[in-house]
Amino acid sequence: MGKAPKKVYVVDNGFVQSTAFNLSENLGRLLENQVFVQLLRRGYIPGQTLFYYRTRNDKEIDFVTRKGTKVEQLIQVCYDMTSGKTRKRELDALIEAAEELHCDNLFVIHNDQQVDIDWKGKSINLISVVNF
Repeated sequence: MGKAPKKVYVVDNGFVQSTAFNLSENLGRLLENQVFVQLLRRGYIPGQTLFYYRTRNDKEIDFVTRKGTKVEQLIQVCYDMTSGKTRKRELDALIEAAEELHCDNLFVIHNDQQVDIDWKGKSINLISVVNF
C-alpha cells in the first residue's frame, strides 16, 4: 500500500471536543475517531491490519482493514451525506480505492439510516454509526 501521512486519533472524544472549533468538522472528526476506537476494540492493529489509504489520484480512504495479505474492507466515515458534492467525493474515493486494492467490501459509516446503494457498478453499504 502507498505511503500516506499519518493520522492521529485519541481514545477520549472529550479531548477532541475541547480542542475543536468548527461544529460540522468537529462532528465528522468525532465520528471518525469513534470508528477508529471501535476498530481497535475489534482487534485491528494500526500499521498491521488497519491502515489509512490515499489513492493515486489523491483521494482519501479513512480505514482499510486487512486479514493476512488480503484487503478485507474499505471504510469511509462521513457524518453528513446529504450534500451531493460530499456524497460524490466519499463514494468516488471508495470506488477508486476498491479498484486499486481489489476489494469489493465497501462501507460508509454515517449519521443516518442504513441502506445499500449501487455506485458506478459497485455495491456500497451505508451504515448508521449506531449499527456499527
